[in-house]
Amino acid sequence: MILGMLPSLDRTARDAAYLTCTLLTSIAAFAVWVTAVTLSLTLGILIIGLPIVLGAVYVMRWTAELDRQNAALVFGRPVRGHYRTYRSTGLFTRVFKTLRDPQVWRDLAWLITHSVLGFAFGVIAVSLVVSTLGTATLPLWYWALPDGYDLGIYNVDTLIEAVLTAWLFIPLGFITVWVLRGMAKFHASLAVELLGRY
Repeated sequence: MILGMLPSLDRTARDAAYLTCTLLTSIAAFAVWVTAVTLSLTLGILIIGLPIVLGAVYVMRWTAELDRQNAALVFGRPVRGHYRTYRSTGLFTRVFKTLRDPQVWRDLAWLITHSVLGFAFGVIAVSLVVSTLGTATLPLWYWALPDGYDLGIYNVDTLIEAVLTAWLFIPLGFITVWVLRGMAKFHASLAVELLGRY
């Protein structure tokens, strides 16, 4: 009965993979948006800085594209961005039209949001998965710790304690599966809202 309430193993594995990728791309997102905004604001006022503004926009777009593709792990298909198409030969006109594209600003909003939320969700996901697997396999490695495995309320330093404690992986696993599902759906839905549509 309880097992029927759980998402499939495949679904949980995809949620875990999505959130692990989210952790990695959130680090890239932070580096990209901070660098892009800093360089664009400091050099964009100079003519030689205009190509840097365009370059920053394209790097942000490429970084956002990583998360568009990553969304396929949750929704089964990637998210598609909707950028305006235009042809322009003049540098000023091209920069002006690029900065008037709403999707460019949505990409920036995503990178800022994702660098915080994606990092937090990724850390939580990896911590939960490692804790669950560590608890399930506790009898195999508890002995390697000189002072035993400290759980706060008691210390696991015998095989019997390790075997009994390992059973905690069942409720911990149940919590982990549903927290992963909730975080993956929320984060991917936010990606859809900011980065485009299916």
